[in-house]
Amino acid sequence: MRTPAAAVVPPDRPLPSMTLNNPLAPTHETPVAVLALVCSSIIWGLAWWPLKIFGALGLDGHAIALTAYALVGVVALPFILRERRAWRGEWQLLLLIGLFFGLANFLFTWSLMVGSVVRSMLLFFLLPAWGAIGGRLVLKEKLGPRRLLAVALCLGGVFIIVGGVEVFNEPLSFADITALIAGLAYTAAGITNRAAREIPIASRTLMSFVGCTVVALLGLLVHVPTIPSLAVSAWVMLCLFAFLWLLGGTLLTTYGVTHVQASRAAVLQVAELVVAVVSAMLIGGETLSTGEYVGGAMILAATLLEALSAPSQPKATHG
Repeated sequence: MRTPAAAVVPPDRPLPSMTLNNPLAPTHETPVAVLALVCSSIIWGLAWWPLKIFGALGLDGHAIALTAYALVGVVALPFILRERRAWRGEWQLLLLIGLFFGLANFLFTWSLMVGSVVRSMLLFFLLPAWGAIGGRLVLKEKLGPRRLLAVALCLGGVFIIVGGVEVFNEPLSFADITALIAGLAYTAAGITNRAAREIPIASRTLMSFVGCTVVALLGLLVHVPTIPSLAVSAWVMLCLFAFLWLLGGTLLTTYGVTHVQASRAAVLQVAELVVAVVSAMLIGGETLSTGEYVGGAMILAATLLEALSAPSQPKATHG
């Protein structure tokens, strides 16, 4: 669950907080903005908790997209349309941003609900590798030694996490596959986001909710989720999760990355991964194997390398 504004944009991470190399950050920052980023990292890092609760009630990732994400998407649509004069010339890019971020949130939500939170987070956080490779292939970005090292650490870390050579003897789980694809989709959204120049930050950010709703509706062609009979209190929880957790976390992230220098914002948002792993172990009772400790440390190191390579000066101003 990240927000695009954080994505280099990776712009908005509705699901984990895409802030690496964010060109929207200013040269001056305030304590309130830093606090907003810290709070958003905690919110996204703990997002697995309510999702597990909803899973225990009989909901799956598809159902969450059709309810919580759709609620925010419906509310967000008028705000996006109000800015149509600004993004009209790049409507194709806005559509791709929404679909890629929507697919990322859709799959990552499902992965967190059915699999190990730690594994899902670590596999999703291969963003430095996918971002560097995608940026090189699509945007012709130059890869220096630091970014190449980040790619090597990421790929080596995930190879260890999935079992090393044993991965060739048995298929990956559904949760592992969806987390990996979600990371790729998130990276594709971030690359598309960097290519856009005229789309306002509000439209970039909110479009992810609309995109997730569209992906969920298209998904009905192959999978119809079973939505059990829920108590009124459960529906209230879903609405609160939608507007306080998802939308609230997104707004905090957006405010933070547009008022904090890019390098600091990127490092702060790495805390999301740490919060998720630690909370899953303390609250969720998950444990890590030696390989997962080693692979996780490699991915965390790669993420920090990528974050520290973020430019401190903004390249452009959007919106």
